[in-house]
Amino acid sequence: MRFFKTLFRTLTLSSVLLSCTGALAQDAAEEYPEIRRIIPEFKGFRAVSDQFIFSNVQLRPGMDYNPALIDQSIRALYSSGYFEFVEVRVEKAPEDKIDVYFELESKYTIERIRFNGNENYSDKRLARKAEIEEDVTLESGDSLDEYKVSLAADAIAAYYVKKGYPDVSVDYRISRNPETGYAIVDIDIEEGGDLRIEDIIFKGNEVFSDKKLRKQLETKKDGWFSWITGSGKFDEKQFKEDLETLRNFYRDNGYLDSVVHEDRVEFEFEGEDEVDIVITVSEGDLYYLGELSVDNNTVFTNGELLSGIKVETGEKFSPQKVDDAASTIREYYTSRGYLDSGVRAERVPNMENRRIDVVFRVRESERFYLESIRVEGNTKSKATVIIRELALRPGDVFDRQRMDVSEARLKNTNYFEDVRLNPEPTNIPGRKDLGITVREGRTGNFTIGAGFGSVESAVVYFEVTQGNFDLFNWRSGFQGDGQKFRFRASVGTESNQVVVSFIEPWLFEQRLEFGVELYRTESDYNSADYNELRTGFELFLRRRLFELVEARLSYRLELVEIFDVARNPGAPGAVLNADGSITGDGVPDVFQAAEGEELISKVGLTFLRDNRDSLIFTRKGNRTSLNNEVAGLGGDVNYYKFEAKTAHYFPTFDTLEQSFSVVARAGTVTPWGNSTDVPFYDRFYLGGPDTLRGFDFRDVGPRDPDDDDESIGGNSYSMVSFEYLFRVAEPLGLVVFYDWGFVNEEDFDFSMSDYADNWGVGARILLMGSPLQLDYGIPITSPEGSGGGGQFNFSFGTRF
Repeated sequence: MRFFKTLFRTLTLSSVLLSCTGALAQDAAEEYPEIRRIIPEFKGFRAVSDQFIFSNVQLRPGMDYNPALIDQSIRALYSSGYFEFVEVRVEKAPEDKIDVYFELESKYTIERIRFNGNENYSDKRLARKAEIEEDVTLESGDSLDEYKVSLAADAIAAYYVKKGYPDVSVDYRISRNPETGYAIVDIDIEEGGDLRIEDIIFKGNEVFSDKKLRKQLETKKDGWFSWITGSGKFDEKQFKEDLETLRNFYRDNGYLDSVVHEDRVEFEFEGEDEVDIVITVSEGDLYYLGELSVDNNTVFTNGELLSGIKVETGEKFSPQKVDDAASTIREYYTSRGYLDSGVRAERVPNMENRRIDVVFRVRESERFYLESIRVEGNTKSKATVIIRELALRPGDVFDRQRMDVSEARLKNTNYFEDVRLNPEPTNIPGRKDLGITVREGRTGNFTIGAGFGSVESAVVYFEVTQGNFDLFNWRSGFQGDGQKFRFRASVGTESNQVVVSFIEPWLFEQRLEFGVELYRTESDYNSADYNELRTGFELFLRRRLFELVEARLSYRLELVEIFDVARNPGAPGAVLNADGSITGDGVPDVFQAAEGEELISKVGLTFLRDNRDSLIFTRKGNRTSLNNEVAGLGGDVNYYKFEAKTAHYFPTFDTLEQSFSVVARAGTVTPWGNSTDVPFYDRFYLGGPDTLRGFDFRDVGPRDPDDDDESIGGNSYSMVSFEYLFRVAEPLGLVVFYDWGFVNEEDFDFSMSDYADNWGVGARILLMGSPLQLDYGIPITSPEGSGGGGQFNFSFGTRF
């Protein structure tokens, strides 16, 4: 191929130069002749001007010939990316001068790339896979590099094999036009058959069932959801890794002599595109863990060192568990300052009883203390922002575990792309420095977008966030002090919002978070009979109390305006009252009575515990919160509200990453002081994407005695939701759910007599890092006045 020719020419370039230099040396002894002219000569088409050539050549007419500068010029011309081949020729000229000729062969420019024969994957996808797999880009307008073309073809072939096309053939053709300098790249694909795995069968296994062994493999047989997950296709590379996984599985279960026979794997074809894979294993004998002991330890006793390990005499011998035990013993030393200590697990087999004794041989070091902390790489963040996250201070015992915790804390700030912490030697015996190296990351975001939900309908928003904000340092672009800033403005068909928030996570350099939020929110979606505008601010303090429990103390002052209340005096049965209100017109009286403005001043205290493994596609963990609010510290309304929420997630089958979740909520609100009732806009409602999904938004709750078209909310509620999740692909999960709940008019009334429930199905889709919820709920029991039929809900975010 052409690039092999280029490679050959490049390898011979040195000999050509040496020949030229040798010839000149014979003529001029120790002195090189003067250059009369430098002449570019193109073989074929011309890609660049002479001026471009001269700008990359280090020699000029009138200078003495210099082989080193010739070499630099050739390298510069190659580096420009315009030339396939560069060669220098020297000819004698009059007056003992020389002419230097640069013989150039220009690279072709890719005019277009054509994929031929691809039926199952689009041109766009194949071009993208060529880039992703080998970091090779092929685009129209690039200089032609045949080596890159060959890499791209190999990457596309590898992609096909990964997707279950083992017989794929990928080749390429290049059509060059020497007159124009453009080339067309044709990538020819013969996809071959789509090989599907019908079954995976094991031979020789008696201890573990086929089902148990199949669970260890990433290679899966064809199933119901294969069209979504992409499973059921044969990938040779993945299959080899699976065989090694099987070997480790047997060894970690005590079968140290087990053999997975790679050379005896059989492929039994059930047609042109279906195959059974037969894997033969020899399980061998089961080995057990014998006596455990520690040697060479002087600082700690055997009992102290063995107390934390998770292996016991008599259990199945697992090499991985023994290695983990050695790491645990080493961590026992390093967490107490003995940083350079080492531990090696030595096995002593006893073949008579198939027990393997283990001796942990220790190499102890001296104890180290932290001398000083050195930070580098922080071009934006202040050093105090980094140091305050550390669990170590100068003078402390150098605890490696606390160093690892410190590194995790710094990574969790999301200020940096990379964080590395390492102990560093000093000239002081028993002392080490802590070296911290960071690479600043992007902490600010500017977003313009649009969204659509079943409640808020269409929304266009603009948002600016800065996760490493500095309120008092404009010279650094308001960055570097670890504060949080957010500005969001949104305009929609059913709502408008402006929010400005600021958070100081280390108030007075203590782990105490302070925040302030200013907001103005107008919403039309709560009811068709009125609009609501809330304007106010909130101040809060938040602190971790212990373990995963945090407390949040807040003060909120907001002005609530109810306006554009519907009135229909001409409705049949409508009555105009002396106070100007209208009854019997189909609009609840409480809406009309609340028209105008009310000032709410309230204090809140929230306790939260959250140990979920993931905020999206959660499989295990719990999130529980207790919310308390007291309104009436000034303002126009007085009430006390209490609400408890919990969600628990249970992992079930690993296949499709299945999980079962239970969400439960309950709350009550009661007036106090001069208030005889709670404003309807701060009562409880059910219905919508976050509560009872088979009912319209806020449709479940007590009705007005005269006008029962809409719920006016209640003072007590409870609900429970059960959901089963199948995660069928990386960005997609399917759910089946059941929701049950009630809303009662009086406070502390948890009677279940007037309940609503529904069942349904839905999907969870991860779009650009945000979870989209799609649910279709079907009512089972509908309270009087609430709507019937199925309800489709979709929204971004999670139910908490």
